[in-house]
Amino acid sequence: MNSTVSLLISALIFFFILRGQRSGMYKPLKKSGITLLLPILYISTSFMQLFDPSLHIGEEQVIIALLIGMMVSIPLIMTTNFEVRENGSTFIKRNKTVFVLLIVIFALRFIAIATIHSIEPGTLSFMCNLITFGYIATWRIVSFIKFRNVSSSKRALLHI
Repeated sequence: MNSTVSLLISALIFFFILRGQRSGMYKPLKKSGITLLLPILYISTSFMQLFDPSLHIGEEQVIIALLIGMMVSIPLIMTTNFEVRENGSTFIKRNKTVFVLLIVIFALRFIAIATIHSIEPGTLSFMCNLITFGYIATWRIVSFIKFRNVSSSKRALLHI
């Protein structure tokens, strides 16, 4: 898979994540919160690149890419919070910083692919996808846990 196709797929995934984040601020999240985990499924489609015979990536590159992704998720985790509104439903707290962070992260990905020429383009695309998987999976799993904590505290308050 060439880097252009990879970037197009990434742009589509990025669009879905932004749309989901925005809708979560204005529409209540479902009771289970499973929709918070859907972006992990979206980005996991990039693992199809593993079937590309020209892909040359070592174990240490995989680990480093995932660790970078986990570090990138920290500001996203810190800025993603949930609130129970007066109607008793749980929403993502309105925070424009999340959108700015996502746009910056996505722009950095484009810049990296355009400027790093020492790594074969297919391998670089896959490493960027691993970084993306690392931050989306970490951010969304922690967000899911935060959501469940807010939702369970809401239920506990209703039973008092």
